[in-house]
Amino acid sequence: MKYAYVTGSTRGIGKAIGCRLLDEGYFVVFNYCNSDAEAKALEQELKTKYNAQFCIVKSDLSDLGVVDDVIKQLIDISPKYDIVVFNAGLTNRNEFGQIKEEDWLKVFNANLNVPFFLMQGLLPYLNDKANIVYIGSMLGNIPHSVSIPYGVSKSAVHALVKNMVKFLSPQKIRINAIAPGFVDTDWQKDKPEWLREKLKGKIALGRFATEAEVANLCFSIVENEYLTGQVIQLDGGYNCE
Repeated sequence: MKYAYVTGSTRGIGKAIGCRLLDEGYFVVFNYCNSDAEAKALEQELKTKYNAQFCIVKSDLSDLGVVDDVIKQLIDISPKYDIVVFNAGLTNRNEFGQIKEEDWLKVFNANLNVPFFLMQGLLPYLNDKANIVYIGSMLGNIPHSVSIPYGVSKSAVHALVKNMVKFLSPQKIRINAIAPGFVDTDWQKDKPEWLREKLKGKIALGRFATEAEVANLCFSIVENEYLTGQVIQLDGGYNCE
């Protein structure tokens, strides 16, 4: 059996990716940080369909101190992995001039630093021809005023993907990123309708992406054996002007 690890995966995009991989026959290690209730609900939801092909682990991936423990936890589940998806992330909406050092660092730890050191530590436990997929963001490509640390850290994620290609190629491990635009997650659904409609007006296809569409792209990346070092922007034809 092939094994996959997906961070931030008890809801939203991460959950959709994890479920898609279950559908494809992978044993999936789901990860979450805060909501035990969400994790329990996911466990009950998946048990009836997938039986013993998954497990759910808890770890705060905004804390660099957990890296070694997470790696040990993962290799206790399986000595080798075929897919790692770094989806978990944080944002901070404080305005420029009001951003605290600890908030900046926490966003960078969650979005960039912890994933990097997990990737480095997990390398000996990845099978040849394994896949690493980062979930970046359209806001890492298009400057935006909503969150400075989020946009800058996602830009760094995109750069990391491109810089890692030659270091992973000896094992034929491929690394890519998806840069989603607006996706109809709970975060977007909580926005007032007038704002949602305004945003849709800037998208050529006139709607937000579904979580399943991001998951489908993630699996397409895994399946394409000639794709590496790419940042694929899934934005429905977004125009920020």
